[in-house]
Amino acid sequence: MNERSISVRNGRFEVDVLEGGSGDPLLFLHGVFGLEWTPLLERLSLGHTVVAPRTPGFGESTGTENLDDIHDLVFFYLDLLDELDLSHLPLVGHSLGGMFAAELAATQPERFSHVALASPFGLWDNADPVTDLFTISLPDLAKAMYANEKSEAAVAVATAPQARMTEVDPETDEGQATINYLVERAKSMSTAAKYLWPIPNRGLVKRLHRVRQPGLVIWGESDGIVPPVYAERFAAQMPNAVVHIVPDAAHMVVDEQPDHVAGLIEDLLAR
Repeated sequence: MNERSISVRNGRFEVDVLEGGSGDPLLFLHGVFGLEWTPLLERLSLGHTVVAPRTPGFGESTGTENLDDIHDLVFFYLDLLDELDLSHLPLVGHSLGGMFAAELAATQPERFSHVALASPFGLWDNADPVTDLFTISLPDLAKAMYANEKSEAAVAVATAPQARMTEVDPETDEGQATINYLVERAKSMSTAAKYLWPIPNRGLVKRLHRVRQPGLVIWGESDGIVPPVYAERFAAQMPNAVVHIVPDAAHMVVDEQPDHVAGLIEDLLAR
């Protein structure tokens, strides 16, 4: 895997991009909890050149002050794809990135050959509200994100540094790392709030019918962030989409069941 910075719009954005693998390109848009090179991306990179940018406001990607709403974000991504000279490629998005992927595919459907959405935000029904990420406690967040709340990843969320703020000593390396973590989390949550707060509804339902590529909607059976009932609601608006509910997984289905999810995506690309 390689990491590089891409300048977009004459430097108004500097974008961290992770790339790995070989073969035809595949675009992956990360979720609200950020981007790392995960087992899913490693698996997908066996047959594709995976291109995974960090959205402005996450990690070292800059320029979020130039984005006021979801429409600005969509055109930023189209400009990035122009800069990378990418077209007619599969598009995979998870969580917040799933919402972005759906908006991109609706705006410029001819640019994407296939669309896979994993636990995306973007639709809203008062009868089945989406969890408020900005008020939920850390232990409840861990339970909502992971089917196995005793897993290492879930425990890490439940006991994240902000739960231990009174213990932080800024004069130590550990304390400085904690402060850096908190600054990064505050920055990413502030960015996410532009698109998800007060509710994650920016009118996608009025555009989702334009996502007419061969499509796949993946959901963790135990998703406590975006209820699995939304899977069929997404697919009902996407003319060529199928739904797969993945057992033993919650909102972080892409991390909890990477081989299963990668297999579903490969099946989609064979359509």
